Amino acid sequence: MGARVETSWARSPRTTRRWTRGPSPAARSWKTSYTGIWAGDWMLTFMVAAFLPNAAGSDGGVRLQQSYPFPQFGTVVGLLAVKASRAKNRRRILSFTLTFAFFYKLLDGAVICPLWLVAYTLTSARKTYFLEGRDISSSRAEALHHPDPRDVLVDLLVFLFPSLLPASPPASPDTPVPGSESGDLKYLRRLYRVLFVTAVLGHIATTAAVPTSASPQLGLGHMFLPSRGCRMPGSGQAMHWVFRWDLYGIFGSALVRCPPWGLRPASLLGVREVAGPVPIFALVCAVAVALLPGSALAATLYWREEKLALLDS
Repeated sequence: MGARVETSWARSPRTTRRWTRGPSPAARSWKTSYTGIWAGDWMLTFMVAAFLPNAAGSDGGVRLQQSYPFPQFGTVVGLLAVKASRAKNRRRILSFTLTFAFFYKLLDGAVICPLWLVAYTLTSARKTYFLEGRDISSSRAEALHHPDPRDVLVDLLVFLFPSLLPASPPASPDTPVPGSESGDLKYLRRLYRVLFVTAVLGHIATTAAVPTSASPQLGLGHMFLPSRGCRMPGSGQAMHWVFRWDLYGIFGSALVRCPPWGLRPASLLGVREVAGPVPIFALVCAVAVALLPGSALAATLYWREEKLALLDS
């Protein structure tokens, strides 16, 4: 029982490191050379060391909780990519996505994402921001949703999704069809639909795994509620604790920003039927609870893009 087990993932001892876990120590080695670039290998080695204990451990709840945010976080990545691609944001802070990604790795998503939202709020605070157009080159918009053969199921659901929605009333001759002359809008619509469906599929996978398992590790409390007992430095539970607050910081700040995202274009269009920020925030929270926050954010961004297209027409 106390024997040490060696698992080598690389032939050269210079490209491996050793880690120990469990009550009965088991030494393992993992690869430390991935790209040949020292800085990149150092960062990837750190990521492997951080994620390996939970990926190889026996706590299914931790593994499921760590995989849970990624389908949702795709919506946030899509938001950053779209804003960085706007012609009016060129050479402004919103266009430097690599800078935000770099500090995201150094700090934390719960810190960087709210800071990005603050930067966007300051950038869009001037009255003429939404009147400068929403232009994105068609090539960049198409690249935001690059088709992949492995995503056949998602793309199939994306094309079926519009048929589940109620048909829009026919536009009058004096009312321009949103995006009818905009080459980028069709790609942005597809992008937001893919993000919405991906987030919903992640929600279905999570909700199916939790009630169908008798393991206490797959309980919602163990997976998502912060606990003081998880703040043990150097342990897999510490990463679990970090991921919990990542989830709350990233999506909590994004959901708080959803009502202004919808109300600002509507007010510029002179729409009076839109509800106030409190009812809209309550609706966004209800959708976030029912279909997860990534779905609520994707739906808000889709609706907002339609209104911005009307401003351009």
